[in-house]
Amino acid sequence: MATPRSGTKWKRHIIVQLQHRDRYQKLHFEGLILSYNQLLTKSDFVQLWRDKCDPHLPSAPSPSPEPVNVTELQTRHQEKLNQLHQANGELAQEVFELSKHRKRKEVELQSTQSRLSELEVKLGELEAKRGRLQERIDELEKANREVKEEYDALQQLYRSQWEQLRKKEVEGSELIQNMIDIKAQAAEDLNYLNEKLKRIKQKNLEKDLAVVSTVPIAMNTDVFRQVQKLSTEESGHQGTKSFKPFRNFRSASLSLSTQPRFLQSFKGLLRKRSSTSFNNFDCSPTSFCSVARVPARVRHSLEAHDGEVNAVKFSPNSRLLATGGSDRTVKLWDIVGGMLQKLKTLEGSNDGVTSIEFDPSGLQLLAGSYDNTARLWSLKDCELKCALSGHSAKVTAAKFKFYYREAVTGSHDRTIRIWDLNNIACIKFISVPSRCSDIVCLDYFIISGHVDKKIRLWDSRAGMKTNEISLQGKVTSLDINSDWTQLLSCSRDDLLNVTDLRMNEIRQELRAEGFKCGADWTKAIFSPDGRYAIAGSSDGVLYVWDTLTGKLETSLVGQHRSSINAVSWSLSGEYVVSVDRSKMANLWADC
Repeated sequence: MATPRSGTKWKRHIIVQLQHRDRYQKLHFEGLILSYNQLLTKSDFVQLWRDKCDPHLPSAPSPSPEPVNVTELQTRHQEKLNQLHQANGELAQEVFELSKHRKRKEVELQSTQSRLSELEVKLGELEAKRGRLQERIDELEKANREVKEEYDALQQLYRSQWEQLRKKEVEGSELIQNMIDIKAQAAEDLNYLNEKLKRIKQKNLEKDLAVVSTVPIAMNTDVFRQVQKLSTEESGHQGTKSFKPFRNFRSASLSLSTQPRFLQSFKGLLRKRSSTSFNNFDCSPTSFCSVARVPARVRHSLEAHDGEVNAVKFSPNSRLLATGGSDRTVKLWDIVGGMLQKLKTLEGSNDGVTSIEFDPSGLQLLAGSYDNTARLWSLKDCELKCALSGHSAKVTAAKFKFYYREAVTGSHDRTIRIWDLNNIACIKFISVPSRCSDIVCLDYFIISGHVDKKIRLWDSRAGMKTNEISLQGKVTSLDINSDWTQLLSCSRDDLLNVTDLRMNEIRQELRAEGFKCGADWTKAIFSPDGRYAIAGSSDGVLYVWDTLTGKLETSLVGQHRSSINAVSWSLSGEYVVSVDRSKMANLWADC
């Protein structure tokens, strides 16, 4: 708001401007008014001279005076007077026009003065606001400098803590390995003591039996007769045999006394565990097939998910199938009469599923996801047990180690992480030079495939790279045969390579006319016996190669109408399941 002082100021300013206008306009019209008054005076004088001509005026001396023509003089004066009247009218009209123009200018001046006053007030408000904003900027800059200093200090602390964490991880891994070795040694010692105790008890029992066979024993006659009767009934139709009253006693003694109590408890635990099943579904491992059967036709085809199907896997007993898709779910299927029947849907993922893996017991399932996480489900109750989070990009592969209380995950954030599933913690962190597309786990080694066209072998205990194999295209998948000697890789150059891990060299290159690797996550696998390799093409055709000869065994056209993403071959060698980008899953068999 304007102050009283500012209101007085603009009023005084208007008065000064009006006075200046009066002086300016008066100065311009003073000459005109004076000329007009003079003309009026001359006109009155001429009129007076006409009416009263003074004859007594002395005339100028002239040798020959001429008579004055009064009529001509009056005519000239009349013309001049008319001209003066006309000029006077024009001047009056001009004065009128100037007056109107002056009034318009006065109105414009007043509006301009009013607008100027408003702008001055607004300018004052903006100046005050600018001052407040400048103060705020100064405060924020000061706070920003303090935060920057604090951030630098925290960054330095983070680096030091990270170095300490890496050292602790190395120490922890060494301690864990030492503990495993100590426990293994303790188990061996305990087994030795149990065997020793068993031998001692057996020797003592043999001594007691030897004493009993030579020394008479005072036995109740009724009891002796009952034992003799039982022995006779046991001999049955085998003819008459000598009576051995301590034969059954000895066998019973050996079956009970020679077994340690912890062994009996362990057997009871195994019985209890083997009786547990997923909805009465047998998850125990099945016998491994000797010869895999090459599929020949589609037995069943269906839409498995609401979106693209990215992963498929058979359980170790070949009776359960799992599929994962972009609809954020993992679905479990049973094969009944050559058809897929859905059993259960596992939920909990926040984005599409990228990989699926069963543990060796078939009772747990591990899945990687686009939400930078891997998740572990229990198949006893189909409940989510834990989420392995820590990657900063999508998890492309999640696998169990041979010791299946540990898991390994590979990600596009250029890291491989090893997880302790008991404590739900990352126990090893391996930085890799390129984005990881797939991994394979051995006892103490990890094999990883990358988009920089390389396969790398890592010692999981030390986190060190032991070897590297170069290919001609980006690696999309890895698989290993049952005896861990051959590695199968699929790459974007439309080529499958079989690598001998004992020699670290490529043994076979598998290619076929028409085969196209459809995506960066296309999976190729071995058959259970390692004799064949199978992969799906971008046109929906399934290709099977003989890994011994390197020749194409067959190409199969089914119900796929888009690129095949993944394939799984049951460990029984009976079925193959393929999934594609258009929601479809095909069950293949040899007949």
